Amino acid sequence: MIDHLNERTMNCSNNCLNNGVCSINNTCICATCFIGSFCERSVNARQNSLMALIFWDIQQADTMNGFNWPKFIYVFVIAFILVLSLINNILSFQTLMRYEIRQSNCGVYQILFSLASIITVIAMQLRLMTTLWFDYLTEAYVYRYIACNILPVIEKAMGNFCMGIGTLLAIEFVLLECFNLDLYRSRWLSVILSIIVFLAAFSLRINVFIYRRPLPNPNWSGSYLCKYIHPLQFEYLDKIYFIFQFIIPTTIHFIASFCILISITERVSFVFNRHDYIRIFLEECLKRKHFFVPAFFIILSNTPILILHLKDGCEDIRDLSILRRHVAFGILTYLPQAMTFAIYIYPSPSYMNCFKKSWPGRMLHKTFNGCWRKEKKNSNT
Repeated sequence: MIDHLNERTMNCSNNCLNNGVCSINNTCICATCFIGSFCERSVNARQNSLMALIFWDIQQADTMNGFNWPKFIYVFVIAFILVLSLINNILSFQTLMRYEIRQSNCGVYQILFSLASIITVIAMQLRLMTTLWFDYLTEAYVYRYIACNILPVIEKAMGNFCMGIGTLLAIEFVLLECFNLDLYRSRWLSVILSIIVFLAAFSLRINVFIYRRPLPNPNWSGSYLCKYIHPLQFEYLDKIYFIFQFIIPTTIHFIASFCILISITERVSFVFNRHDYIRIFLEECLKRKHFFVPAFFIILSNTPILILHLKDGCEDIRDLSILRRHVAFGILTYLPQAMTFAIYIYPSPSYMNCFKKSWPGRMLHKTFNGCWRKEKKNSNT
């Protein structure tokens, strides 16, 4: 679990943190959304990671006959996301590695997106496992270091990288559709931009790499938590990370979709002398859905958590409805990484033609074609 323990000047003998006030009997009266003997622990959902919220829910749950329902549900959901992501990204990768796709800038971005998606979801699964069973192996230094410092950085940085690559891909779509750039122009720019996004994604998580520590859990004896203890000057990295992860991708995908749709509508209206703009608008959305489906998925996955984090006030995780709403929206942000094939391959007729030429496409075609012929033969007899 991530707790933000900020370095502040202390005047109280009890050293109350996070604007806590020392009372007459020398105990801390905590500000809203902070608890603990020294107000050291945040219960604000916006200041805790997804895994921290899941861990809190599991620990607070009432077990019936030794069975913990929240634990079962979270393990099942994240395992399902992992399996779904592996299937989608393996199928996507087989398609994207076709010569005619990987030679384009779009292909470069999509290959990187697919690879980063697999790493992100695997890291999320490993983080869940270390969160649930961390206290049994805390004596091993290598394990502690990987669980607290390596996995969180990989998961968050690669997720951030996915959003950055998706944003570059949305810009590429605008350049192709609105400015008629060559699809197969030099790929050096896409490679350089991808490297810059990769370095930026990991740089924004360097504070987690340095300042996370395994410390005893104050609420459950014998267990440990990964706590995030950082100086105040590093708080700006969390804000920049949030902007880079959610605000910029959501905004650019919306603007890119709007620009492409307006450009296509104007072009169709001019060429065919049509003035039924709404009908053109809807027709082109369906006809060129490969431009709009990725933007739809990314906006859909990011907007709920974006709204929650932009709200003022305390989102107290001791309220289960608030806690589980944040968990559900947090898991939703992994939807693009789990649905790569559905987002980038399936909506595109040209990509689907390439997929049918790949070995998974040929195998699926042979399997379903055989089943269809067998069913037709049985119905005729």
